[in-house]
Amino acid sequence: MIHAVYDVTNCARADVDPGQIMTAMRETCRLLGNTARSELIEPFQPHGATCVLILAESHITVSTWPELGLAHIDVFTCRAESDPDMAIAPILALLGGDVALNGRVPRLPLPAPIAA
Repeated sequence: MIHAVYDVTNCARADVDPGQIMTAMRETCRLLGNTARSELIEPFQPHGATCVLILAESHITVSTWPELGLAHIDVFTCRAESDPDMAIAPILALLGGDVALNGRVPRLPLPAPIAA
């Protein structure tokens, strides 16, 4: 299981259209080898958004604070064919920021299924 978190600063385009963020998140999903199931975009006033992409394998979220040039990215998956550090490249390219902080959140492994 991988739970990777990123704080992105100096975002030149943190106020980009949330639909474009979702498009970049779908590409991150593809690069991870995951399957997108559902999505939600929650815009805030006067600006900023939180975008959630639900995966068959868990989720990807991006939250933006344009007034601070800041974004947070969260990638949680029980399966990945590529490194999340590389897979978030489409999101980073869109926002035009720098990863100031990243890390992995320790998670317990999934237990074996219970026999019926």
